[in-house]
Parts: sequence; C-alpha cells; structure tokens
Amino acid sequence: MIAATLLPVKPASFRLLASTFTRNRPTSYNRPAVFLEIRPVPPDELDRFHFLVSYAFSSDRAPEARERMRHTETMGQDYALYEDGEMVACLRLFPTRMFIHGASIPLSGVSHVACLPEHRRKGYVGRLLRHALGVMREEGQPLSSLWTPHPSLYRRYGWMVASAAYFYRFDPKEIAPADATPAAGSSRRISEEQWPAIAAVYSRFAAPRNGYLDRDELWWKETVFRRIYDEKRRPNDVAVWTDDGGEPCGYVVYHSERDQRPDGHDDTKLVVEELIALDGSAYKGLLRYLLSHDLAGEVVLWARADEPLPLAVDEPGRIKMEHWHGFMLRLVDVEQAIAARPAAIGAPDGAFTVHLTDAAAPWNQGAWRIECSGGRLSAARAEGAAGLSTDAAAFAAMYNGYLRPTEAVRSGLARASDPDVAATADRILAVDSPPHPADFF
Repeated sequence: MIAATLLPVKPASFRLLASTFTRNRPTSYNRPAVFLEIRPVPPDELDRFHFLVSYAFSSDRAPEARERMRHTETMGQDYALYEDGEMVACLRLFPTRMFIHGASIPLSGVSHVACLPEHRRKGYVGRLLRHALGVMREEGQPLSSLWTPHPSLYRRYGWMVASAAYFYRFDPKEIAPADATPAAGSSRRISEEQWPAIAAVYSRFAAPRNGYLDRDELWWKETVFRRIYDEKRRPNDVAVWTDDGGEPCGYVVYHSERDQRPDGHDDTKLVVEELIALDGSAYKGLLRYLLSHDLAGEVVLWARADEPLPLAVDEPGRIKMEHWHGFMLRLVDVEQAIAARPAAIGAPDGAFTVHLTDAAAPWNQGAWRIECSGGRLSAARAEGAAGLSTDAAAFAAMYNGYLRPTEAVRSGLARASDPDVAATADRILAVDSPPHPADFF
C-alpha cells in the first residue's frame, strides 16, 4: 500500500509541486484578498501537519504521539494548503503499486486529508485534491486510491468505491473444518525479520488477482507485522504454514483484542487481518490453527468477497457475514491506466468508445476508444459520438471490474447509445477476480 521510498521529484514536475493563487474575502470584511499556496511540507513544519491530522481525527496531538507515528512520515510525501502563510489543510500521498491480472501498476494512495474547522467550506480540500492529481500524473502514477467513511466527498473529485470485503464472525468452538482428515504440513510463528518467508507466498497469490498491493519490506514490517496507525505500535502475530518439505505455502496475520463488559467479565476476540493459502492443505491447516484459539469468544476474519470459508466448514450457518466497502479508486491518467491493465483471460478482441466527464482532471475529459487486442488494453482519443457516457468516478469502478458497464447503464450511472455497446464493454473490462481491499492506509 505504501512504498518504502519516495519517487524522485523530476525537474519537469516542479511547476506542480507548489501552486499559488488568491481568494477574495467577503466584501463585508473590507480586507485584501487572501493569499493561498499549495506546496510540499518541509521537515520543520511536520509538527503542524501532525496537529492538523490529529485534530481532524481526534487522535493524540502530543509531541510524543507524533514520534510514535513518525514511520508514516517516511512512507509518503506531504502537501499542505497555506492561507496567508499558515498551514490550514493537508494530505499525504503514498506512492505504491497495485496488482491487476499480473501487472504491478503504479498507484498513489491518498491519506491524512485534514482541514481545520475554521477553514472548512472554502473548497480547500478540493484544491488540494486537484493539485495532488496533477502531481500524481507528473510522477507517472495513473491510478489513485483512498479509504474514507465519507465517499460522497471524494466521489465529487473522481474517486469511486471500487472494492468490497466481508467480515466473517464465528465462535471457534462452534465450527470445524468440513474435511476432518489431518492437513499435510505444520505451522510456526515468525518474526518481522522473517518477512521474506511469506512475501513470496503473498506475491504468488496476489499478483494474478485484483486490488492487492505490491508490498515492499517497509510495508511488510510497518503495516502487516504491525498495525500502521496503532499509537502503541503493537505487533501482529504471523503464523506460516509449511508443507511436509518445509516449503511455505500459506500464512495468517492476526492479533487478540480484549474488552471488559459491564458485568466485569472480559470479551476476547481473535482479529484475523489476512489469510493466504496456496493449496487445500494450507487452507485447512491454517483454519485448524485459528480454531485452536478456542479461549476467544469470537474470531473475526477480514476476507475477500469470494472467500470459500463458509463452504470449508461443517456448520456454515454459524458464521455471520458483514459486508464492507473497501478502497475508492480513481483513474489519474486514462490513457496510461488502460494501457497498464491487462485484459482478463479469454477477453475477446474488440473496442468501444466512452465519453468521460472529469472536471478535477481535465486531461481525461472527452471521448476515448478503449480497445482489447491480443490480451492487452489501450485507450486513444476518439472523434464523434461515443457509445457510452459516464463520469470519471463511475468509470473507475468499471476499470477494475467492480461495476459492470451494463449495470452502470441499468442504474443510471452511465448512458449507452446501444445496449450492445455496454455488453461489449462488459467483455473488454471483465476481470478474473473481484477487487479485494487487502491493505489499509
């Protein structure tokens, strides 16, 4: 989700790194125009950045709290909007990459978006987001994603909910694997210094799928073996499953939580952040490993929309499923994003045209011819009327297969000149697996 090192700033990009403009005050103030500037946050202003973010998200504002979160400062680039020289709004960009059908596509994660309450409703966050899109494009990141409890805000600027997952909740004493035979292999817990043992398993599993991030060492250590925004920096437990030859073929990432009830008793649950298995023995073995934590009153598993868990246990009715939306996605550069995404296995050759509206990234505005040829996709400017019409947000969800074009038309998120056009777009933009929000940032 977050790259270990920042992308180098190219000289040609400098014009996008700092923007200045003015905003007229209300005439009743009888004061000169406000001077606004957007620019990268220098090291000596990171205390102010931390204050804005911690104030906005009701977290600890103390200097020592910033120290506990300092690892995030090395993982991204901070930008801020200044009003008359004072930082009043900010965001952080995490340069990383996302897997789709075996391709590792550059992506910029947007996080730490904050604005002081006395400066809200002035359009400052919107200015920051538009500026960030220009930076991403210059830096060669054709995709962007973010997590938010307020999708309506970011949808206005071209991001769209484009992934989903489930929380599976069950009492480990109430279910068992449907296959009662022993699993071939064994489990062992590992430390963060042993991260390569599971990174190879992860890459084999995640790369051909959709929505997983291309993790590096820093990401493994700071967000998998630890919880990225936990102010106590508590570690996760990680157990790897190896086959009879000692080869890793699966792993599970988890931690325990304890809540005290009003009656004085404790509620303990095992929170499973990731379960990866390359074969049936690893899946069954890791499931048995989780069920052995039977002192916990509940196991909570964050899993894919197509997770087979309910079919792999003897009593699927005792598993509760809670649907959650995942990351939002945006195409920063339509031409580059389409070219970077391989087609699904067996996708037919063909083409369709789509007209996009994109006020926040005007270089995407207009008609595009999307073509599939030999398993590769491409986009080129088109003339004349387009078969589909939609906005940048809805098209982002079509791009990674979360929203089928025919369903976009049926629900009013897109318009089609002919039903066959949307059906063709369905086949060209089809995916081999649903997008999974594996990593939070």
